[in-house]
Amino acid sequence: MDTGNSLRFFRRLMLVLNFMICGYLLYIYVGTPCRAVQQSAGLRFAQELNALPEEPWKLFGIPLGLCILLLVSACYRRKESFYAALWLEPLLCLLITFGLHLDYNGLLLLAIVDLVDGLRGRRRVLFLGGMASLYLLTSMDILPPQMNMVTVAEYLTFYGTHSRQFLQNMLSLFSALNLILFLIYMVLLVGQRTEENDAAARLNRELEQANGKLVLLNERLKAYAAESERMAETRERNRLAREIHDTLGHTLTGITAGADACIEMLEISPEMAKKQMERIAAAARQGMNEVRRSVSALRPDALERLQLPEALRQLCEEMQQTSRALVRLRLETQELRLSADEEDAVYRIVQESVTNAIRHGQASEVWVSIAPIDRGLTIIVQDNGIGCKTPKPGFGLRHMAERLRLLGGTLRTDGTNGFRIEANLPLRWGDSV
Repeated sequence: MDTGNSLRFFRRLMLVLNFMICGYLLYIYVGTPCRAVQQSAGLRFAQELNALPEEPWKLFGIPLGLCILLLVSACYRRKESFYAALWLEPLLCLLITFGLHLDYNGLLLLAIVDLVDGLRGRRRVLFLGGMASLYLLTSMDILPPQMNMVTVAEYLTFYGTHSRQFLQNMLSLFSALNLILFLIYMVLLVGQRTEENDAAARLNRELEQANGKLVLLNERLKAYAAESERMAETRERNRLAREIHDTLGHTLTGITAGADACIEMLEISPEMAKKQMERIAAAARQGMNEVRRSVSALRPDALERLQLPEALRQLCEEMQQTSRALVRLRLETQELRLSADEEDAVYRIVQESVTNAIRHGQASEVWVSIAPIDRGLTIIVQDNGIGCKTPKPGFGLRHMAERLRLLGGTLRTDGTNGFRIEANLPLRWGDSV
């Protein structure tokens, strides 16, 4: 049984016991004069009393007062009726005790049990102080003589020694039980309040610890958010730089190679030089569009308009037309199932590799091979240029490696025989359809 149920149990037990005690006293108050009259000893009985007893019919106000007390005691459980019970219940206890000349103060303990649980702070102290003082005054027989009250002991003098002793012992037993129940109730109430205070203190400590952890977590989240923002800015800056580098490098290489060819053709064939200049102008315009789209974080213009195989063929044809190099493309599958970022990576790797072969390697022939291998895609760009035994990764190679690393791919280079770039890209959507 938990503490709350125990408190309710002892309160009800105390309520029943007080009603029994009042009924027992009422029996003595009414039965003793009636017995004295039956035995023709009414005059002797009255002469032994210090004051005249209440008329019997008035004493039946005690059960009525107890019924009203029971109703008030039940009402105090309702929050809106609590403060009415706060004044009515002690007043009824006093009225039953002193107004009806009932020589019993245990009802005050019942009022304390009913109301002390709902009081807080100063009100509880004042209430307990008043009830305790009144209980002590009645227990020390100070008030009854002043109010001409007939005590139970005076009623019991009419009985014989054994009967008087029995009746007195019964009353003492009931009073002692009432006091014991009161003490048990108060001990349980104090224990309950102590447990609640301990639980509240523990919850406060846990809340403080949780708040500390939350503050630390918020600080970490802020630092993480700031770091993520910086990394995102860096990635975006690198991506834009990579896009612009790939686009400008490809376009300017084509324009440079085409211009060199025009210089040589001006004296031989002005018509051919004119056509070459037209190609250069078209490549420049397309490069400008590519730059604008790259700055706007869009895909390459060719991939916006064409499928990847067609875009790669167009790229190789344009490089071949604007330069003196022969660019050969070999696609082992025509319908690749690639995501947008994978298509961007393949296109930019081929674009950068061919551009570097013509610009830096001075190659006259470039071979581009793209083939699916082991659920991945292998891109090989080989040229017949001057090569480089110890290549130093420049901007283009670094960004090719970054693109592949973001997609889980790898990049290898070999400059011993011309220059060879081999990129391996794992596919997320399958090799081909």
